[in-house]
Amino acid sequence: MNGRISADRFYAAVATPMRDDESVDLETLATLIDRYIAKGVEGVYCNGSSGEGLLLSIEERMATVETAVQASGGRVPVIAHIACMSTKDSIGLGQHASQVGAEAVSMIPPLYYGYAEEEVLGFYLDVMDEIELPMFIYNIPQFSKTQISDRTFNELLRDERVAGVKFTDHDMFALQELRVAHPEKVLINGFDETYVPARAAGATGAIGTTIGLQTELFLAARRRFDSGDVAGAQAVQQRINVIIRGLVDNDVFPAAKYLSGRDVGSLGDCRRPLRQLSSETKAALDKLGQTLDRFLQEIAQEEAGAP
Repeated sequence: MNGRISADRFYAAVATPMRDDESVDLETLATLIDRYIAKGVEGVYCNGSSGEGLLLSIEERMATVETAVQASGGRVPVIAHIACMSTKDSIGLGQHASQVGAEAVSMIPPLYYGYAEEEVLGFYLDVMDEIELPMFIYNIPQFSKTQISDRTFNELLRDERVAGVKFTDHDMFALQELRVAHPEKVLINGFDETYVPARAAGATGAIGTTIGLQTELFLAARRRFDSGDVAGAQAVQQRINVIIRGLVDNDVFPAAKYLSGRDVGSLGDCRRPLRQLSSETKAALDKLGQTLDRFLQEIAQEEAGAP
């Protein structure tokens, strides 16, 4: 397995910048990724929920992955989410991701039709048969409305082409069972609000909506957890969760996209039918940004040993 994707890394699930006409702004995307890497982000995840991947065309998804790879310049690995409504389109995205230099791909289960267990399994196997990159199963039952069965999980995780799971679920018992059953696989936490609990349950690394926004906090939480200071890691997680609560209360994906644009001017609005933020909501998010700035300053002082 690629050593870079098997490492304990923080991947920013990048938002896709858009102009007023909803066209994708690749130049701003490249700038955003460069800023994230400078802050300490250790990987980039494209076209997931945060990136509005299912609202983008096939061509736009290819362009965002290619831009991400070019912007990262080999400094960090890029994982491309490639799931589409059809297996054929997913294969095309996977083949393209390999050609442009992504280091792994990821897929949610197939959507809408209420697929049988065999069809979910077949979706992953059929795509992996036609691509060369390692696969991360993207488990997100809250949005996909599909709870991948233990049987399907176990069969896929026994496949050497599956690198692991992007585990975006609050079920820590299920995560721990996966770790026990498949100790060789990479289990990546997908809900930012559960990073520290997920580490305790066996996750390594994280892919998240707010990792690019709160990079320094996540790095501090990891340092403390790894040093055995669980209480200190929990204290950082509490700060992380204050920001997440503020985003969730204001519609998490448009809100996170708005705050994530602070360092690059703006990432634009989300693509409709996701809602556009009101001026009142943006004002509330500006205050949340001030709270985040205070947390970042506090963490910097604590990490430096300042009183």
